[in-house]
Amino acid sequence: MAFALLPLQESDIPRCVTIYFAAFQNPHSLGCWPRTPSVRAWWEKMINDELHAPGARWLKAVSVESGSIAGFIKWQESKPGVVPDADLPEWPQGADSSLCNETFGAWARAHRDLMGSRGHWYLEIVATDPDFQGKGAGSLMMQWGLDQADAQCQEAFLEASPDAVSLYERAGFREAGRVDTFIDNERVKGVWYRNMFMIRSANREKV
Repeated sequence: MAFALLPLQESDIPRCVTIYFAAFQNPHSLGCWPRTPSVRAWWEKMINDELHAPGARWLKAVSVESGSIAGFIKWQESKPGVVPDADLPEWPQGADSSLCNETFGAWARAHRDLMGSRGHWYLEIVATDPDFQGKGAGSLMMQWGLDQADAQCQEAFLEASPDAVSLYERAGFREAGRVDTFIDNERVKGVWYRNMFMIRSANREKV
């Protein structure tokens, strides 16, 4: 199946939030984010606010055949000499703020501690519509950022759930750390969730 890679537009954001909620059915996403109008509005505003932020590269994979958005991605450009920010936002009404603070806080600190001020491209978020998963849209979006990193001889960093690790390993990422969290709230009952931190070394052969 063929896909075109295009810049994400403001008009695409509602569709992207729908894709995100459909793609992320793991205990962490379900525990953090009830699928309510207030949470959806928060996600739409967050993407809209960050769409034109310095260094943020939001892209969409569009089916050439149907014109439908198959997935979207946010790559953050390399910032040599800048330590990743570990500050957290204010969470939306209805979200499990305690779980969000615990997990996103730990993940942000791990990003900061693992990468420090070394320049790197950061794959912050990627989501593919379940109807298009396994057909190449996700790989296309990921490879775009890896090509940028290779062109600049930079590392790449991402966070991953265990079921995505093999995909990222095939792209050259290797595990650099992990955090396990016990999730127990009204939506998710007593489940351990693992998040993994992965780094892809700079590809000096392409420089």
